[in-house]
Amino acid sequence: MPDKYALLNVLDRVGSAAVLIHCLGKTTDFNVLARRIISEHPYDPTVPVAEPFTNRMIQNALTEPFGTVELERPRSEQRLVFQAMDITAMGEPHRLLILIDLAIRTDVYAPALEKIFGLTAAEGRLAAELSRGIPLATIAQSRNVSITTLRTQLASIFGKTGTSRQPELVALLSRVCLFSAVADVAR
Repeated sequence: MPDKYALLNVLDRVGSAAVLIHCLGKTTDFNVLARRIISEHPYDPTVPVAEPFTNRMIQNALTEPFGTVELERPRSEQRLVFQAMDITAMGEPHRLLILIDLAIRTDVYAPALEKIFGLTAAEGRLAAELSRGIPLATIAQSRNVSITTLRTQLASIFGKTGTSRQPELVALLSRVCLFSAVADVAR
């Protein structure tokens, strides 16, 4: 049986916002990243947080594996979804929700890409910039290099990552090295 605090701490470290909901329909706890997403006081852990979710959303989260998050006091820019799974915490059944804020674009950490895929520093930076949706022409202009140079680097990245197109590369990068949320928690 996992200790809820250890579980929530691990999820913080891997960059996942997580919420525990008791099977009876009440939020039990949430980790630092979830607090940042849902709380009116995201940076003050001493301020208690009232039930952040609507009753309808909690009932949906207790039965569905995926869904949208409805907050009692939503911020206009937020678009939240969840993935849910059943766990036992503190000896009782709970639902663990992994929250995803669709409005936040997580940066890929270039040095991690270099290490994982054997990329050069320039290739790692290029891959990270492409994962953020920056067009090749914009990258070329900001670096003061030709698009041909970047296409050569991109071909090398494709070979080292086992991908063949930019969308395929970006999809791969979105699954590895998500660093911004983890870096924020480590600070």
